[in-house]
Amino acid sequence: MKIKLTPIWLWIKQYQHPLRVLGGIFFGAALIAAFFWISGFDIEPIAFALGMLSSLFLASPSVAEYFLPERKPVRDMTYEEILNFIPKTEPSQDWHGISREWASERFLKEDPRLRFRAKFIDEGIQCENFIEDWANNHPDPRATGYWYELYYDGAFLDRFLLVSVDGGRADIPPPKLQTKEISLLNYHVAKIHDTSGTLDEYIKRSGLTIAKT
Repeated sequence: MKIKLTPIWLWIKQYQHPLRVLGGIFFGAALIAAFFWISGFDIEPIAFALGMLSSLFLASPSVAEYFLPERKPVRDMTYEEILNFIPKTEPSQDWHGISREWASERFLKEDPRLRFRAKFIDEGIQCENFIEDWANNHPDPRATGYWYELYYDGAFLDRFLLVSVDGGRADIPPPKLQTKEISLLNYHVAKIHDTSGTLDEYIKRSGLTIAKT
């Protein structure tokens, strides 16, 4: 339900000023109708309907703010806001896409212009023989690094490194060298592409942890 209503809340927040103006107009009309009703005209249903419409338009921005506090549409976000927004999404519910043998593409359902693209050939390979203890201590020790590029409306924003380990059974983002911690953003990028559901298990197997912030 939350996912289905999110575009509605965002639309209301975008047009909250016109909605409040309409609410004010309906409120004024309701007052006029109430005056005529008090004067003896049989227009009580009209006065009631105008009052309800006024309440609907005036209250809707506050309702939208309650469900999506301080939330902009993706198209209005800055680069930094987009990066801060990604960890707040639900990887399995908010994102969708397809993976082929040579490429992968996943997009945000709310706004498909925000998407990740990866190629598993040529320039999409960061390191064909990736060497790190955490990446090579699996039954299949070979690991390969791939670039996952973030775009909005075709414009390149950033790229992230995910390392395919244990024969492609999981794609793990590299941790910080000193702490062995994976940043929250990089973890969520990996989780968005975790179609097999093995990421958390392999992070644990690799002796890595996820940063809390």
